[in-house]
Amino acid sequence: MATAAALTTLALSVQAAAQTTGGLRLPPNYLSRFSSTELAATNDSGYGVRYFPLPIEPDLRLSILKAKDYWEYNISTRQKDTTFAFGVFNNGYTAAAGIPKFEITHDPYKGVQYSGVVQHLFGILPVKSYDPYSKFSVGYAFTVWNDRIRILNNVGVGYKTITDDAAPYAINKEVVAPFTQTEAAGGYSKPVTDKINVGIYTTARLFTFPMQGQYQASIDLSPSINVQVTPQFSVSASQLERFAVGSVPISDLNYARYQETYATLTYRLPKDSPVGMLRSRLTKNWVGDSGNTYLRNDVLFNVPQIPVLVGPSVGYQWGGTSSAVNRWLWSLSFAPK
Repeated sequence: MATAAALTTLALSVQAAAQTTGGLRLPPNYLSRFSSTELAATNDSGYGVRYFPLPIEPDLRLSILKAKDYWEYNISTRQKDTTFAFGVFNNGYTAAAGIPKFEITHDPYKGVQYSGVVQHLFGILPVKSYDPYSKFSVGYAFTVWNDRIRILNNVGVGYKTITDDAAPYAINKEVVAPFTQTEAAGGYSKPVTDKINVGIYTTARLFTFPMQGQYQASIDLSPSINVQVTPQFSVSASQLERFAVGSVPISDLNYARYQETYATLTYRLPKDSPVGMLRSRLTKNWVGDSGNTYLRNDVLFNVPQIPVLVGPSVGYQWGGTSSAVNRWLWSLSFAPK
């Protein structure tokens, strides 16, 4: 808690200094960038910070974290529908090494799409605990029904070197998998009463792998509900259900069966209150070995000089198996005023 509070105080102090003294000038939306920042300060999660926003334009996010046996260090940004990422990324807290990666992905809602991902970088790490993977694709997205439904078509190729676990440096098999990808996604919401709103979002996918003679079809169904219990107190919940058939030659392209539950309790205090919002967020993953549960609790302050509510978020992660990691979650959180 002290770490998050200290970071909050620092951010607010710098913002105030920029506004009152004209010294350091921060980007107008700088504080809102902290919404994805993750602090780690335990033996189980490591020590450091992920996605810390640098106080410059463009919006660059820096990650520096010491896991048990390796350093995670990378930089990333999202600019004009394009994601850039470079460095060594998280590979779990018990892995022998991180995952070196270089990525450029351009994926606007409509128009030309392209992506290149390389997870190898020519042996940048002395210890390898991952299978080198690369993917390149190009395509086009368009919308129908007044932009309510987005249709995406990609063609690409995936490459992966699968190694024997007993001999980490012995090549077992190299897989080259050309593929086609077709997706259709859309959503709909409707107020049931003046206090209840329901909606559903769905995505249907089809991957084909002509060289291997394989395919995978999947569909995501995500119903949601929002209830305004009182003018100050609201409850929202959603459920993601993914169903899939078929198989893929490269696991990184796998959209297998998945389930996730998400719920939020929000209480807004009066506008003249120093504390603007109390919020609890629960996320539960139901499928896989980890079956993680995340509970985050936010206290958001109403600072007159800042256009959004801001404050520390303290949470905890429970793993679904004895081998999964249980750890504290520290971050800054934001919400509209």
